[in-house]
Amino acid sequence: MLKFFEWFISILPKPLQRLYHKYEDICLYVYFGALTTFLSIASQYLAAFAMTKWGYDINDSFPNIICTTFSWIIAVTFAFFTNKTYVFKSKSSTKAEFLKQAGSFYGARVVTYFLEIGIMLLFATLLRWNYYLVKFGAQFLILLANYVFSKLVVFRKPTEETGSPAEK
Repeated sequence: MLKFFEWFISILPKPLQRLYHKYEDICLYVYFGALTTFLSIASQYLAAFAMTKWGYDINDSFPNIICTTFSWIIAVTFAFFTNKTYVFKSKSSTKAEFLKQAGSFYGARVVTYFLEIGIMLLFATLLRWNYYLVKFGAQFLILLANYVFSKLVVFRKPTEETGSPAEK
């Protein structure tokens, strides 16, 4: 997955390669964010398909929340490992450090989970907009909010003087 991305960057003109390297974390975040979004939408559609086969109307609150929750769990787990490994290149030297990062990552994502639930309930359930278009559109707002949380809270780099995460 990353090999393809690196190959693609290598065939770009040198000025674009320099631009990529200057903003590498943002570019990788968008790349893996796109994969996470695809996984989120695909898993939501899979859950919605199953719920409709079981006789539920996905525009009703309960099945809507179930589908969104299933999608969220799949996407956030994928995002944690790709963000930790490839985007922010964060290493955990102890199990406690790993669990702290995972906890803060999932904690930040809970905030955007409720944002997504609110968007889905407002636009798909109450206003009866197209369920799938609402899901797709919500992903852009979620992507931006998740980047800010990840960059400023979860995967902050230690400062040189203190060795502790920088206060922003």
